[in-house]
Amino acid sequence: MATNPMQKNARNSFLIGMLITLLITGAIIALLIMQLTNTKKEVEALKGAKIRICTLSQSVKSGQVITDDMVTVIEVDKGTVPSNSFKDDVNNISTYRLEDSRGNTVGTNKDGELYLPKINEQTGDFVTTQTGEIEQRIISSPDGENYYYEDTGEKVELITVPLVAKVDLEKNSILTNTVVAKSDSALQSDVRKMEYNMIVLPSQLETNSYIDIRLSLPNGQDFIVVSHKQIEIPNVDGTDSLSTIWLNLNETEILTLNCAIVESYKMPGSKLYVAQYVEPGLQDAAKITYVPSDDTLRLIRTDPNCLQEAKTALWERIYNKNASGQYTTKNEDVESAVRNPINSTINENQDSASDNVNTGVQNDIQKTQEERQKYLESLGGTY
Repeated sequence: MATNPMQKNARNSFLIGMLITLLITGAIIALLIMQLTNTKKEVEALKGAKIRICTLSQSVKSGQVITDDMVTVIEVDKGTVPSNSFKDDVNNISTYRLEDSRGNTVGTNKDGELYLPKINEQTGDFVTTQTGEIEQRIISSPDGENYYYEDTGEKVELITVPLVAKVDLEKNSILTNTVVAKSDSALQSDVRKMEYNMIVLPSQLETNSYIDIRLSLPNGQDFIVVSHKQIEIPNVDGTDSLSTIWLNLNETEILTLNCAIVESYKMPGSKLYVAQYVEPGLQDAAKITYVPSDDTLRLIRTDPNCLQEAKTALWERIYNKNASGQYTTKNEDVESAVRNPINSTINENQDSASDNVNTGVQNDIQKTQEERQKYLESLGGTY
């Protein structure tokens, strides 16, 4: 059938239109595919730029111990956080503060294995690889246990050292190793929570403050008895105690402080008081200057509950060493500077010393009973 020119032109125009439409549609589809691909890559890139970090779920004060329940894990852009932040999860914090009983830092490698850095026994230096990395000595700890075994069969305890804030930190602060530090007071087996009510407290002391306990003599001399301790003030029915504090002390510290308490009773005009740290997270512990009496030293020497590490620290301050490293005679400078003034003041008040001690102890007992009574009444009953 013949086709007139008008029909032929219409058909050609239709075909050309369809072709152009297909080309445009194809171009649009190709552009959309490219955009979707690019968007997918951008999403994947953004996911790769995200990182999980540890932040505080509450505000903490300088020197306060940071526990796992104070930490929240959030996801943020990788480029917005410091490189020394604690990443991934709370386990990183636990790993950061893990040590063995010898004071060696225990790490966790990428395979989740515990390790100690290899040390050259002759030089004491770290053993490094050709690339300069410290070689790892893998240790094996049974699941759920806090120890590992050496090749010799020796059992070595693992200790979780408390982590403290160096400065005051607000809620949502990012945790980095520049704002937190390992505490120098790892919990030992002989540590007990002790209650004291005969120590003079400053007017604005709060729970979690860090303190020294000092003994002031009537002649103005002043000695540090206990150093850099975090305190807790008992709270009964919403009210803080006016005179009582709780301290975590080891056996040697308990005996030493008890000696200082008794000697303060024997010296009218003396004072056992608290001095508070200004920035405990940054300030080092003060050096202890008080030396307990000979009777207390003999008790510490023979007390099996006093750990050798604490004894050694005490002997280092008081005694001289001989050529074989044994502690022998007392340090005369320490004796004349500390014990002589205390002994002299006690001797001057020898006649009333016994009565003063008895009065002081009775007052302590009465204060403790009153605090106990308040506590029991706050539980909802009369005793």
